[in-house]
Amino acid sequence: MAAEPAGADNLEIPLSDLIEAVLREAGAQPVTLGELIDRTAERGFGLLMLILGLPMLIPVLPPGSSTIVGPIYAIFAVQMLKGTRHPWVPARLRDHVLAPHTVAVLRTRGLPIIRTAERFSRPRGIWLNERVVLLLAGIMVFLMGVILVSPLPFLNTLPAISVMLIGMGLLNRDAVFMAAGMVVGGVSVGLVGLSAGLILVLLERIRSTLQR
Repeated sequence: MAAEPAGADNLEIPLSDLIEAVLREAGAQPVTLGELIDRTAERGFGLLMLILGLPMLIPVLPPGSSTIVGPIYAIFAVQMLKGTRHPWVPARLRDHVLAPHTVAVLRTRGLPIIRTAERFSRPRGIWLNERVVLLLAGIMVFLMGVILVSPLPFLNTLPAISVMLIGMGLLNRDAVFMAAGMVVGGVSVGLVGLSAGLILVLLERIRSTLQR
């Protein structure tokens, strides 16, 4: 079954159904990131944040996953900060094909996560101006994108969870999910700062030892 074409009707399709349709087609034939963006653009940045974050939850990531997703998050964040409504990525990233193994794992492990989130997320508590919400979300998503491409190990999951929670919050205008995403993002930034500090201390000790 092919994924639903982009259009107004897609706005009425549950997130999990739309994602499942895209993944089903990707499992039958190669689907590029550009095709995915074209089919989900009407749902804004939130849906793509969810879909792109799913591979980061896989225990053993396909090689180079974070170095692809991280820059895309950063690009989306800049567009959000500028007030852009529809996602855009460079042609080189649009041509990236979703790996069959990744698609299979996303269908079995990622979709249940989305379906669980759907049961708990609903419009609530968004009292801030939409522009302010996008500004705050854009700043955090940018930071998470930078962390994903950093050389620090074992820091893929938390940034992805942060962005996925923010994405769900944007889609459903859900302040609870937005706040949760901000908290997880703050923890991620804190861990990066701690890791970087420990690395600097270790390097300084190595330098001191070598100079003796």
